[in-house]
Amino acid sequence: MARSIAEIKKSMTDMFMSDATLRDIYGLGDTQDFDSAFSRVSLESIFFYIVASAIYVLETMFDRFTEEVESKISTAVLATIPWYHQVCLEYQHGDSMVFDEQTQQFRYSVDDASKRIIKFAACRDIGGGVYVLVAGSDDDGSPIALSNDVLSAFEAYLRNRKPAGVLLEVHSYNPDDMKLEMKVQYDPMILSSDGSLISDPSSRPIEDAVNGYLSSIVYGGVFNKTRLVDAVQSATGVKDVVLTGASARPSGTVLFTDITGNNYQSFGGAFKAYELTKGISYVLAL
Repeated sequence: MARSIAEIKKSMTDMFMSDATLRDIYGLGDTQDFDSAFSRVSLESIFFYIVASAIYVLETMFDRFTEEVESKISTAVLATIPWYHQVCLEYQHGDSMVFDEQTQQFRYSVDDASKRIIKFAACRDIGGGVYVLVAGSDDDGSPIALSNDVLSAFEAYLRNRKPAGVLLEVHSYNPDDMKLEMKVQYDPMILSSDGSLISDPSSRPIEDAVNGYLSSIVYGGVFNKTRLVDAVQSATGVKDVVLTGASARPSGTVLFTDITGNNYQSFGGAFKAYELTKGISYVLAL
């Protein structure tokens, strides 16, 4: 913030009076200050006032320049991948957008969280553009593909929000089906031969562990065989587990593809188990 003319002048006169050589030249006493030694209309006082006024103008100009720069920075779009992710979640289905002259950006006139139907989003830089994968949610909170009409409206929204010249590739799919095969050694004092808890036959810890792991993978994330085995290994009544097979099928396709490596990147952004009960073999632990 710019100092006042009086503050600037005082800083200069204090420095002037602190110089022993100048005090000797003017014959000033040790206790005298500038105002008591020089009148307001003296050449020295007038000179300091002129210089202080010029400095004040310069500092004021710097302040205004800083304010303009900060204002431009605050309204500029920093289109990072996290920014695209947040923008996706801010979509309000059925609402039109208005152009804000102050920020030079499109926005909603009223924020309405109840209309924000995009519950899952994953964005990736694909070199010269951004790959956007989004989904809504079903009654259980699991990802579900957007209809074509909703996806078209969402794409129009993104075109308003994104910086000019950026290419977007926007998709929405249902989760990939995961066919998993495993052998589970179980504790017969805790689990029945079908994998249910003896104390609560409606509970199936191994299947719950598998579904829990798949649902815990962040949207757009990667399935990992080792982490799946760890999740099952920690389930109640499990002595040991061997994953004998894992394959995946993007939603809408027919054939499953074997997962040969340890990781698998989903096509639809999420995962769900396919005929899980059939894929688990229970072996009595010795």
